[in-house]
Amino acid sequence: MKKFTFVLMLMLAYAGFTMAQTVEDFEGGIKMSGFNGGSTGKVSAAPNPDRTGINTSEVVGKMVRAKDGDPWQGWVSVLKTPIDGTANKYIHLKIWKPRITKTVVKWEKEGDVGANSGDVVSMNPQAVTSQWEELVFNMSAVSGNQIRFVLIPDFPEPVGLTEDINIYFDDIYANNDPAVGSAPVQMIANYEHIVFNYMIDDPINDLSYMTLVENPDKSGVNRSNCVIKFNRDKDGLPWDGFWTLLPTPLDLTTNKYVHVKVWKPRVSPVFFKIEGGTGDPTYIEKPADVAQAAIGQWEDLVWDFSAMPATTYTKLGLQPDRAEPVGLDNDLTIYFDDIILNNDPNPIPAAHQRLSIDLNGMVPPLVAGTPVYIAGAFGTDDNGSWAGPGTKPANQCFEDPLYPGIYTVDMYLPDGSYEFKFFWGANWNNGDPFNSGANRVATIAYNTNLVYTWGVGGVDVSIRDNKQAGKIQMYPNPVSNELTVNTTSDISKVIITNTLGKVVGNTIYTRTINTSNLSKGMYFVTFVNADGTKVTQKLIKD
Repeated sequence: MKKFTFVLMLMLAYAGFTMAQTVEDFEGGIKMSGFNGGSTGKVSAAPNPDRTGINTSEVVGKMVRAKDGDPWQGWVSVLKTPIDGTANKYIHLKIWKPRITKTVVKWEKEGDVGANSGDVVSMNPQAVTSQWEELVFNMSAVSGNQIRFVLIPDFPEPVGLTEDINIYFDDIYANNDPAVGSAPVQMIANYEHIVFNYMIDDPINDLSYMTLVENPDKSGVNRSNCVIKFNRDKDGLPWDGFWTLLPTPLDLTTNKYVHVKVWKPRVSPVFFKIEGGTGDPTYIEKPADVAQAAIGQWEDLVWDFSAMPATTYTKLGLQPDRAEPVGLDNDLTIYFDDIILNNDPNPIPAAHQRLSIDLNGMVPPLVAGTPVYIAGAFGTDDNGSWAGPGTKPANQCFEDPLYPGIYTVDMYLPDGSYEFKFFWGANWNNGDPFNSGANRVATIAYNTNLVYTWGVGGVDVSIRDNKQAGKIQMYPNPVSNELTVNTTSDISKVIITNTLGKVVGNTIYTRTINTSNLSKGMYFVTFVNADGTKVTQKLIKD
């Protein structure tokens, strides 16, 4: 596997907390702000789809070129390190495109028209499709430090597309040599990442490896584009993982907690190690203090290093599956992402969406006991089509115990717009008659609560407010004997009801709730705040 170049950035964790250190988020070393992208256009870091020819690197930039985007769809970045436009007059970049069109770059400086380069087309026009090619741009129209860079990789007028296309770019740098292949002087972006030094003692029999891939499950607490895939060899060692030296050390002076997001097919200890400190002790290795509790979904694990000296540490290590003995008959696929140091001991809450349908005005009324389903672009079958009503348990809506006649479903979706419909019974013919049976469209933006009325257009936002939903996290789910609740809300009591609306648990709020007396099945947990507002979440007892 190709070694990665380490990228370090600082970020603000969220309101109310101190400045946190992002050790690695695997999303690329440059902030690309997309513009004029139409309904589906976007930019991100991504695995290189064609590691041949002049570009065998593992990570590249990607733009989804929307068929309905403007001709000048592209991205802009304000660079952390200015480019000396006096000494370095040429921009080089590698590009992979499925069609031949004009590619444009710009230097821009807001408020100073004389510093803008205007649209600059490559000196050597694109000559091939579906393979990597280097383009060179003469930027001698401007001089001095340049900090605002623009790339428009596909600039035809009109756009002329009937479907979206993917365009890839990489190794954007400046120098003073117009020759293709000349050496970089100032790198703008190469999209590479952290160095993985494997902790594998038997490289012949242990074929564990790590590689950057697109996130296979953009849901819950992690909806980023890129993550690390860890192929865990069944013949590997319990402590298989990686370590890395940090160009910028972890600083425990203010921030005491490390967070890592993981996705695993089994529950096992996850160990994190910091070392190279200047205090005593100089290192520590330990399992997560807020440990893994679920399988097949993203979780934010937390390590508490508040007992360590307030000093800096130059080295970290991660062991994502430290089961002793390993105990596997087959290899495992594990994913991890977002290694962050901050001063918050609580796991980052997952994005939460709730879609509801009000059936109180349905004519004729819904027959008691009839199931209600949602189908749409978010819940596809194996062939890529909408999953039919009744074919996916996760797409069933349940009557809200606090709001009779309103059926809800909790989902975990990436931001975006989704076509969907509600149905009663497991039949495509029993769909919501809104607008002669037309699809509805839900616009999802992190924590979202949307309530619709059967047969009526629009969204009813008056029925309930979900502002508190993202502030309450309960885990594990499914649960066995003890439910843990993390929240920043002022909760006074917790009510548990079954799917028939019967209260089976009613207690004052505590961080842990005993669920051993519940039978297997689905329940609704309602958190009642001190001001009387309520938030209800679905719980599975296994």
